[in-house]
Formats: sequence, C-alpha cells, structure tokens
Amino acid sequence: MQDILNMALPQWELLPDIGLYMDQVITLMDHTFSPALPKGEMTKSMVNNYVKHSYISKPEKKKYQRKQIARLIAITTLKSVFSIQEIAQTLNTLHTDTNSEELYNAFVDYMNEDIDPANPIIRASCQTVKLYHQTLALVYTETEEEETNEY
Repeated sequence: MQDILNMALPQWELLPDIGLYMDQVITLMDHTFSPALPKGEMTKSMVNNYVKHSYISKPEKKKYQRKQIARLIAITTLKSVFSIQEIAQTLNTLHTDTNSEELYNAFVDYMNEDIDPANPIIRASCQTVKLYHQTLALVYTETEEEETNEY
C-alpha cells in the first residue's frame, strides 16, 4: 500500500537548482517518493508523455529545471485521486494567480504539516488526497484484521 501520508515532500529550496537529465529526474523521483511509490513508478515514457501533452514544459537542452520537477512531484502526488487532465487543469489554473515557488511550497506545507494554504484549490486537492489515503489505510487495516481473525 502507498504510504503517501507518512512521507515528507521536499520544499522548493531543496529541489535541485541545476538542470537534470531524464535519468537523474527518474532517480530523484524514485528517491523523493520512496517508500510512498514503488520504485520505478515514474518512467521515462511517463515524463515524455507529460511533456508531449504539455502537462510539464519541455526540457531546456534535455535538462529539467526546478519548476518542472516541482510539477512532477505535484502530479505524482495528486494522480492517485485525480486524472492527469484534471491535475493539469488545476495546476494551470493555479499558476495564473501565483508563482510556482509559492504554489509548490503551499502544497508541500499542507501535505507535510497540514499548514492551511490561503488557496482553496490547494487545500481541497490536498485534503482529497489525504482522505483517499486515510480511507485506504482504514480499509487495509480492516482487511488485515479480518484475515488475522480467520486463523
């Protein structure tokens, strides 16, 4: 089971401030989300598809920047609950109001520490993800208890 509720997402300033090649991005994503996502959850094909559909911007000289990595982290976190199209629409809507660093840090603060963001879209999307994973945790706990009681 994914354990996204017990992990800490990195703040903007902890994201690499130098361009990363695709393999480095994949390694970073595996490291950032371990143990919440199975190793290999983020693939080159997935990232290329996100670029192809403009969910993240194209890399500059084959290097991904901090803004693209932050967006990948947000997409990966939200995709357990929302479709990629819904996530892209939400991120695009948010981006018109505030800069990427502020949005990303508000998202991370709420996911990591329940610090209430001023933005209701961030609050609602994070609450949805958290409630989904809390529900899964309860279901898995119930299922494990039932299986234990059967023996």
